[in-house]
Amino acid sequence: MKDMPVVSDFSSVDSSFPKYKVAIIGGGPGGLFAAWHLAAKAGNACSVTIYEASERLGGKIVTREFAGAGIYEAGVAEIYDYSALGPDPLRDLIQNELGLEIKHISGGACILDGKIIQDGDHLGEAFGEATQEQVSAFRLKRTQMLRPQDFYSSARNVDNRHPWARISGEDMIAAEISDEMARRYVRVMAHSDVAAPPHLTNGLTFLKNALMDSEGYLDVFSVVGGNEQIVDRLVEQIDADVRFNASLNSVRPLFDGTYQLGMCINGECETIVADYVLVALPLTALSIIDWRSPHLQQAMARHINYYDRPGHYLRATLLFQRPFWREVLPGAWWMLDAFDGCCAYDEGARNPISNWGMLGFLIAGNAALGLANLSDFEIEKLCLDALPPELAIGKQLIVDSRIHRWMASVNAIPGGYPVRSPYENHRPTGEQLPGLLMVGDYMFDATLNGVLDSADAATDILLAEIMAKRHAYRSERIGGTTISQWFIGNDDEQDTIFDASYLAELLDLVWGVRPGSRILNIGSGRGRIVAGLRALGFDAIGIEPNRSVWLETPHELREFNLCCALKKLKLAAAHFDVVLDTGLCRYERAQLSDLLKEVRRVTRYGLVLGSVTTDLPIEFVERKNLLSGIGTFTSRWDWSDQLIAVGFGFALADPPRLDVAWKKTVAAGVAPGVWYDDPESVLYSFYGTEASAEQDLAAIAEAELIIRDHLYADDRIPAALIAAPTP
Repeated sequence: MKDMPVVSDFSSVDSSFPKYKVAIIGGGPGGLFAAWHLAAKAGNACSVTIYEASERLGGKIVTREFAGAGIYEAGVAEIYDYSALGPDPLRDLIQNELGLEIKHISGGACILDGKIIQDGDHLGEAFGEATQEQVSAFRLKRTQMLRPQDFYSSARNVDNRHPWARISGEDMIAAEISDEMARRYVRVMAHSDVAAPPHLTNGLTFLKNALMDSEGYLDVFSVVGGNEQIVDRLVEQIDADVRFNASLNSVRPLFDGTYQLGMCINGECETIVADYVLVALPLTALSIIDWRSPHLQQAMARHINYYDRPGHYLRATLLFQRPFWREVLPGAWWMLDAFDGCCAYDEGARNPISNWGMLGFLIAGNAALGLANLSDFEIEKLCLDALPPELAIGKQLIVDSRIHRWMASVNAIPGGYPVRSPYENHRPTGEQLPGLLMVGDYMFDATLNGVLDSADAATDILLAEIMAKRHAYRSERIGGTTISQWFIGNDDEQDTIFDASYLAELLDLVWGVRPGSRILNIGSGRGRIVAGLRALGFDAIGIEPNRSVWLETPHELREFNLCCALKKLKLAAAHFDVVLDTGLCRYERAQLSDLLKEVRRVTRYGLVLGSVTTDLPIEFVERKNLLSGIGTFTSRWDWSDQLIAVGFGFALADPPRLDVAWKKTVAAGVAPGVWYDDPESVLYSFYGTEASAEQDLAAIAEAELIIRDHLYADDRIPAALIAAPTP
């Protein structure tokens, strides 16, 4: 077979490809993250322009200064750190890519009825044993209701079947806690994170925000010198033109697949035509855009309705002659029962401010909405009045204040309910208008981390579209390559990536699977990986549905490399110890749900994802012509969403084991820059099973029923939440 022709190297025609125009609407974190991702993923395949309606970039990332005293965070103040649970793309971006210094902050005291409670273990001293016992019981139960790994992955099948997702946060608190002071304490500690009163969110969202204070879930940090440095460093790195004072008025899809944008730029009307449009605007801004086609208008109305549960913030930062509160409240933040639960930040704990004292009051939900109509002076007075008697001296020490209003800036049920696939969320017009994509934290967890995830998902979808167009363009100019030719020409490449010895090492490390175990290779081609595994003693078989590809299988291997589809085998549950995928990407997306359920059913320990994905370098994919015969070209992250939805989970979620797997991957010569680029890419390639296949399939069926049958009167949220209208 070595005399068979290989696919030509097409890098020489790279410069002849069309360059696609990408318009990013919004220069906030979503737009900047999207531009940054495109620069890394697409290279020179597209030209990017960011259109920002204001005169600055950064959106909710705002660092301001009291002259002569120091800086404070006027917008996004704290950034969540998930690195103890697994790869954390945002922390990695801030520290490693942007080279910024971070500082972790901690706190946890609470002022309730004028009494200072240093932590939850000392409630009983102020309010009695009954209050202490109920709060302690709730703190224990909340960790039982959502494990750290489920909190980290936020898998939609887990979230959708969670019992607290179907009741309001208010009803959950009432059902779990009967003591009045215990209920008040729990509400106060979580309210500023939820950004809505408990009756306007669901119990699961409230639970996730309550868990932020539990050990082992997350840490909190800020950027030393101000969070707005993130914006400055991103601007230095992105490859994009920026136009300020540019408001989007209308979007019209054109017959050639492009989009006509009606813009107002510096007071003048302009018409822009773009191949792709990424709309990185707050949800509320989408309603004032004229979507100029009936299908587009209806799709966007459905998209807005799905997430239209606004949460509100107001930041009041007060400057004092000295940090008088540190004598009794040493932490970087503490909670007040004023404003239905308010967080006060010691801004001097983030950045040096000499001898001054600076308190930032984060007021959330309906309280913020109500205060928004008051004057700055009135809000300052209310914040001072909220201090307990021990801190009343603050009224005498006040020097200055700044008020920043962030109305409808987050989502009270981030991700919507039921939680849908990011692939569906980011492309509301589906297959009809694939070049129009949304970016926003409202589709994830209403954090800066969620914005980065959203930009990642949207640019993955966009990249797949760009590469499909480039593939079609190249096929027209140079001639196509059949899937049979692709497999034969690239079989050696697959053998390098999935070398049998390397696979054996990883199978042992991840699952303890050793020679003698049953391995199924889906999309096995002519069976060379199967042959390699069998030579090491594994009971490996392959299935290759394409007959012209399978015919290249050596005759002595054909009884172990079968020409059939998985469903034809009629196997018992958990028949194979591990499934190795090198061909799932050759199926169309519509076929994957049933196929992946069957894969999960026949798998005992886990699956290795080896499909061609958008995570691979664009030059590598095109040089090897890896798009020939591909039915679903998407990211490992999207594959993880689909695999987790049918009952798989990350097999290398434990950071130390992932580190070992990464070192073995590097030693095998397939990373970095070949097939795996970093530890996160390895994490998203190995999936395990914890429960039995029957249990998982029952859970999947339940989650699907929730999605299908629990779309209530407003078609989106639990009935318990409908009774309380959105303000």
